[in-house]
Amino acid sequence: MTSPTVSVVIATYNRGEKIARTLDSVLAQTRQPSEIIVIDDASTDDTAEWIRGHYPQVSVFTFPNGGTSVARNRGARQAHGDVLVFLDHDDDLLPKAVETLTDLLRRFPDARAAYADHEYKDVTAGEFFPNHHSAIAAFQRLRPIPVKAKLGNARLYAREMYYALLRGNLLQQPWAIYRTDFQALGGFDPAIRYCEDWEMYLRVTSERNVVLSDQVISTHVIEGGNLHRAAGQEIQHMKVLRKHIGLAGMKDWKATRVLRERLALYYKGFGDRFRETGAPGAWPAYLRAFAAWPFDAVVAFRCIAWSPGGIRGAIKGAGRKADRADLP
Repeated sequence: MTSPTVSVVIATYNRGEKIARTLDSVLAQTRQPSEIIVIDDASTDDTAEWIRGHYPQVSVFTFPNGGTSVARNRGARQAHGDVLVFLDHDDDLLPKAVETLTDLLRRFPDARAAYADHEYKDVTAGEFFPNHHSAIAAFQRLRPIPVKAKLGNARLYAREMYYALLRGNLLQQPWAIYRTDFQALGGFDPAIRYCEDWEMYLRVTSERNVVLSDQVISTHVIEGGNLHRAAGQEIQHMKVLRKHIGLAGMKDWKATRVLRERLALYYKGFGDRFRETGAPGAWPAYLRAFAAWPFDAVVAFRCIAWSPGGIRGAIKGAGRKADRADLP
């Protein structure tokens, strides 16, 4: 199999000279990409000019601000490589990252996207994990997922990976995908923030085979300004769940069930918080949880218990509260 050409795509905003660490890690690869593309999302600190002045081998494009998803999609449209490798502007590649990802695609011809493990470094909290797959408990959910093929520490997954991702993300950046497949899947969703990677991975794994390696290929750096703990993340998660409920519909009840259960848990959580603080909105939140998944006995009981005056008073009292409730 002919080795594919590779385009590394980095979206950035107000990173300034700190992006040097990331760019240096790309330039230090054992397998050099065909091109390095940086999409400057209308930075106000002259990030693009700094890169052009210090890294002439990097292609920099500046566009009006559109957010991470839009910037990455713009980078993909500028790319000419057979394979796209997406990298965050504050992460570092280990020297064999590009080589590892492309080798995975070569060794598993049925795979259309490739992922690997990384180390986690929180410079604010002082936390460090040498890998995700072994050191972080949530990633133990990888182990029981059925595989189509296995070579060493790499595994080929079909749609079973999609069902596992419905309960939370298990795949990470940097990752690689054939450019034609990325385009066919529609790229990143501009309407999704904070968890745009997870939403993209759901669409990839629902329609394509992917390969995953336990090889550590990058350092995932948390500096305090990252969006991993951003306010409003719950709302974005719910937006993803509703989108994929629509995509799964009645044709994939297995997926729809998990998505509806998870959406209901979010509304149940809102209801519990409203109830504890005495704020209006507990009953509407429980009612939305019941509508998403009507098989939770606790939610059904609370819909009745917290309705103003019971069901009889719901239309007048809770209806007005629902109008005032800040629910997504």
